[in-house]
Amino acid sequence: MGPSVAVEPARLEERAPAFRLIFQHLTANEREQRVATALHLVERGELDPAGLLVARQGGVVGAMLCQVLPGASGLVWPPQTVLAAGQREWEDLLVRRAVDWMRRQGAKLGQALMSLREAPLAAPLVRNGFAHITRLSYLRRLLSPSDRPPPVARRLTCQSYDCCDQALFHRTLLRTYEDTLDCPEISDVRDLDEVIAGHRAQGKHDPALWWLARDGDRPIGVLLLTEMPEWEAWDVSYVGVVPEARRCGLGRELMIHALTEAQAAGVSQMTLSVDDRNRPAWHLYRSLGFEPYDQREVYLAVWEKGNLRITPSDTHPEGREGQSPVCS
Repeated sequence: MGPSVAVEPARLEERAPAFRLIFQHLTANEREQRVATALHLVERGELDPAGLLVARQGGVVGAMLCQVLPGASGLVWPPQTVLAAGQREWEDLLVRRAVDWMRRQGAKLGQALMSLREAPLAAPLVRNGFAHITRLSYLRRLLSPSDRPPPVARRLTCQSYDCCDQALFHRTLLRTYEDTLDCPEISDVRDLDEVIAGHRAQGKHDPALWWLARDGDRPIGVLLLTEMPEWEAWDVSYVGVVPEARRCGLGRELMIHALTEAQAAGVSQMTLSVDDRNRPAWHLYRSLGFEPYDQREVYLAVWEKGNLRITPSDTHPEGREGQSPVCS
């Protein structure tokens, strides 16, 4: 019988070898680029080294990366191991330890977003409680100084988050999740504070880019944009309309509002992601000139079910202090 297997965070000297093992499926050049990027993110504090796990049996025989994100969610990269008789056991131990660590850190769900060519690597996740739920498509629309969004009959008034009744914004956001077609599997997992925290953590948060939309005096939807400085882009983090106001063209008007604001700010492109099952949203975005540029397979594990709810801080008339994921 060989030595027992230990699964622990990688030691300092093991980090580069662990990342090389995780990215072993890539070409040598791609692998070294990914390793260098990952190590740089660890140095900058953008990757938690406690989530870089290794399996040791004599030496390092497997590695896996997991991270806990704001908003009670976790992100994982599947385990990779050396080619040997024990690799299935090592993979399963790594996934179970990763899930245990993320749950102890407060994550209620875990996701893996895999490119089409890398999706087969997710088999150890599926064996250990993750399920493939959908394909996520990434779209973008390039903007230029001469570009003009499509004309639309104006029905809505939009008030930014830093100026609106934030309790009303939160209640409206909750209503837009009813019967959602975008990753409905996670719609009732986290509470509202956690959902807001997850959105705030994306890109460079600016409350002036979050809007509450009204049709007359009636709140009908929300629009959340995020500045992505590295892409010179704004991302549509979320757009939602309450159930009784759907199929009336108001989602289209909200998207045109987003394009108009981006155009006025001199943004070079707008990006978004959409659950492929959400065909109405897909057709809306395509009709507005958004083009697909990438796709990801979504694997999900939900560990703690809850209910989206209003908490005391959400009903305070002054709202909450702002602070800076997909399905998110």
